Amino acid sequence: MGRLRDGLALLALPLLTACGLSKMLPGPPALSPRERAAFDVPAPSGARYTGGPRVDFPVLPLQVWGLRYGLDVVLVSTHPDWDMHEYARVDLPSGPLWLAKDADADGNQGIVADLPDIEAWIPEVPAPRVAGPLVVTDKSTAEMADLHFAYTNPAGEPVEVSYRGRIPTEPSKPRNGNTMGHSRAAVAALLDLHLFRTGGEASIRIGGKEWPLKRLLGLVPLKILLAQTQGGFAIADFRVTPAADGGFTLVRPGSAVPWPTAATEAWTVVDGWARRDGPIVSLRYHFRDGELDRAQVWQVGVDVPITDVVFHPALPDLRRPFEGTVDSAFAVDIAGQAGHGTGRIRAAWTGPDTVSVQMIPTEPRWFADRPMETTLRYEADGVAVKVGRTAH
Repeated sequence: MGRLRDGLALLALPLLTACGLSKMLPGPPALSPRERAAFDVPAPSGARYTGGPRVDFPVLPLQVWGLRYGLDVVLVSTHPDWDMHEYARVDLPSGPLWLAKDADADGNQGIVADLPDIEAWIPEVPAPRVAGPLVVTDKSTAEMADLHFAYTNPAGEPVEVSYRGRIPTEPSKPRNGNTMGHSRAAVAALLDLHLFRTGGEASIRIGGKEWPLKRLLGLVPLKILLAQTQGGFAIADFRVTPAADGGFTLVRPGSAVPWPTAATEAWTVVDGWARRDGPIVSLRYHFRDGELDRAQVWQVGVDVPITDVVFHPALPDLRRPFEGTVDSAFAVDIAGQAGHGTGRIRAAWTGPDTVSVQMIPTEPRWFADRPMETTLRYEADGVAVKVGRTAH
């Protein structure tokens, strides 16, 4: 029966495409190999500077993020208040960490995980999160996933989910995954679907009631088992001050506004790399003569950057005033897959103490609808940085 269901799902894909639902399907890289290779040729920003640095430490103009899931169950229910239900396993040296991610009808995702300091867990990802028991019963084998999840969702409703299906052995074809509108307000996300399979057997019980899965065209239940890496840019609110060791201290949030995460991070600066090392995810920004030319996210146990952003030409040194607006382009690789996303950066001083950095994604289409703007404000003892979504 499992093979039959998978076969029906594949047969349904031409129907889905014909009915306009192809917008939900993965796509190819945004850049050809030749286009992507052009980003690897170093190039200075070309900015015409009119003064010296305002601070002695590097300034982070954009917030990169990333996370790799070793296994991920994705279900879409018919519940009126909830859309997608995702159960993701993060593989760590200490063992698996499971996350329950429920998206409401507007696509806003919240995380439930059994973590004591969940607000400080991967704090660069501004997703609402709740610390609470997530009971996972895993009877899986090498060939079959057999999972049961029990927890209380962010709305306070008890949830029970069961899933059984064959473990995927091949990537999606193509593998540049569609975000399907989720977390649009918080992140500009790209996905690499390095394992992918539809079908299986699943049930969802919310608030004591069984909810059927949503069916595309009334035919194909939306249930997917995959492994994926997510990454890109995120909104942010942080403040940076110098540290005695030559690095800097970054505090989230940097203002009094409510924020879903909170952390005080120690950053080091060595050989042009500003980096924050973490138990799960490390962030690295590379500066050449003060100009940002690369930003990366590394995850423990993964031998390539899970997110790798290359800027060409480099962004100007935002510590120094410069004339006019300086333009750059960027390419984003996800989990070693080159050119999954691309776009433009525009940087300009907008006042004696403020700088604007506009991130304008252009491809693929689900990335292009999430532009952001960073405002850096130089203060007496540091730099305040805010990154927000913009309409265009």
